[in-house]
Amino acid sequence: MRFVDGKLDPAAAYFLIACGDAFFFTMVMSVSILFQTTEAGLGPFQLLLVGAALQGAILVSEVPTGIVADTYSRRLSVLLGLVLLGGGSIVSGLTPDFWPIVLGTVILGIGRTFISGALQAWIADEVGVEAANGVYLRSAQLTMFFWVAAIPASFGLAALAETNLPILIGGVWLIALAVFIAPIMSEAGFKRPERGEAMQGFRELGQTLSTSRRLVVARPLLLTMFTITAFYGIAGQGFERLWVAHFYESVGLPTRWDIDDVVWFGAIRMAAAVLGVITLSVVRRAYAARMTSHTVVSRALFRITTVQMLAILCLAVAGEFALAAAAYCVIFAFSFAYDPFHLAWINQNVDSSVRATVISMDSQTDALGRTLGGPVIGVVGSLMSLRMALALAGFALLPALLFYFKAFGQGSKEPIAETDSAST
Repeated sequence: MRFVDGKLDPAAAYFLIACGDAFFFTMVMSVSILFQTTEAGLGPFQLLLVGAALQGAILVSEVPTGIVADTYSRRLSVLLGLVLLGGGSIVSGLTPDFWPIVLGTVILGIGRTFISGALQAWIADEVGVEAANGVYLRSAQLTMFFWVAAIPASFGLAALAETNLPILIGGVWLIALAVFIAPIMSEAGFKRPERGEAMQGFRELGQTLSTSRRLVVARPLLLTMFTITAFYGIAGQGFERLWVAHFYESVGLPTRWDIDDVVWFGAIRMAAAVLGVITLSVVRRAYAARMTSHTVVSRALFRITTVQMLAILCLAVAGEFALAAAAYCVIFAFSFAYDPFHLAWINQNVDSSVRATVISMDSQTDALGRTLGGPVIGVVGSLMSLRMALALAGFALLPALLFYFKAFGQGSKEPIAETDSAST
């Protein structure tokens, strides 16, 4: 690692933060649902409430924390985010009680918003936009490795000791990462705005909300996209929060070999991660030359969503471990393919002048769907059964599929621009 005037080279600092975040946060999240289901004994409704608390915290704090990063310091925002991520993880894993888990999850969600966007903006300030693009690409490759490596590490610790140990260790190391990087992380490129300019962030927030409303009114395709995203968020929240409980209570784990339950869950997650990487590679190669076509990408998303819906329904009714595990792996793997296609779909249909606004709106819509729809699925799981709750999560994708048919005919030759919204 190269140091200049006592500060670590910005690219090296970026890789260190991104890879450390990927590894230690994955350690935390890999076993968090397992801990909440098995050790804390949370029911379906409580599990979905915890998920709603996470998404709600992200939804509410996304814009204010972004203003902090743009107004005061991006370096400070990243460091504060790491501390909150670590602290929230420790609080959520310290005791198997519902309210500490909720509190820790909220802190964790706020911490994530402090890092989101701020780290990318920081490196662009430090090395320039052109050089930052190369850093982003290299970082994506490195973080994928650390993300995958954290899964067996997390489940291995949980199997050898206590289920909450990876959560606590991951939290401590996230805080340690912030403490270690703080004195050697530079911030030479960021220029703090004057007092009058600092209020510009709040004025821009109002302008963004106004622009967002006009964009949705001007182009029906955007409303269709956001509706699909909302239903996708509802389905994803139900699946992600209930799959562990479903395997425990409805499907059952193999008993033929003397293997700890934690190891089985680790094996499932690892298999799903590997399949996800392979699926993404294959799909990207198949569609690489056609990612600018609205028709091609929207129909690819329709197929991906259809496979996921059928796989969730298969998981819901599966009575055998092998079938349920295979269904889980398919759902997880195709979610890898969904994200880049969905982002490409947005990018090809909006102009650069409003692209950041539309992507932010889409992210907020996903969080809103998860926050409002998740608890409903949880109620079904508590009052009826986990199978019914997962089936409801699967059928939540059916309206999304119907809206894809509407979207097929809404693509335009020209991307959506801010001028379109201003004319309404």
